[in-house]
Amino acid sequence: MTSAPLSSRDWFPKASAGLVLGLTLALSCVGILGLLFHTNGDPRSPASQYLMWLVAPVWTAVLGSCFMFRTGWRAWGILGGVNILLWAIYIGVRSIMS
Repeated sequence: MTSAPLSSRDWFPKASAGLVLGLTLALSCVGILGLLFHTNGDPRSPASQYLMWLVAPVWTAVLGSCFMFRTGWRAWGILGGVNILLWAIYIGVRSIMS
């Protein structure tokens, strides 16, 4: 079975997956870390500042790597699945720690 080579043909679906699902992925990662490190949400605390500024690099990394998917559908599917998994972990950790 031969796989299709990487191309820039599907750049819009890949970029939109990286923009939309990359943001939600970054927010779920920051939410999980905030719960695990018991951040209280005070914007003046160093932990909250660190988590707030962590969103941009994670989002940028996802957006940059979304072009490695073979098709736009695969980018949406895999990033969507990762989002569902991470948000489920966030909800589980939040329910355990409450």
